[in-house]
Amino acid sequence: MKTPNNLPTFWNLVIRFTVVFVLVVMAIEMIFELFKSGNLNAAVSSFDDFTWLYYIAIKLIIGLAYGLFMAYLTLKRLKKQKRG
Repeated sequence: MKTPNNLPTFWNLVIRFTVVFVLVVMAIEMIFELFKSGNLNAAVSSFDDFTWLYYIAIKLIIGLAYGLFMAYLTLKRLKKQKRG
């Protein structure tokens, strides 16, 4: 949704920044694991017990912090550009 002044909403930006950040970080980690071990079996076997919940939770918390920060900076910059 757009606000009446055609700026994206804060939470829309937070979600977009968070999702993109988490996906990019996870892809980079998988690529490094692929080069390190030659296959992704090591990454899959490390999630046998419920450690994958901890892994995802940490990524989401860090991604949410990044999303909040970047959404704030983006909206601040867009409002400044709209005024000027």
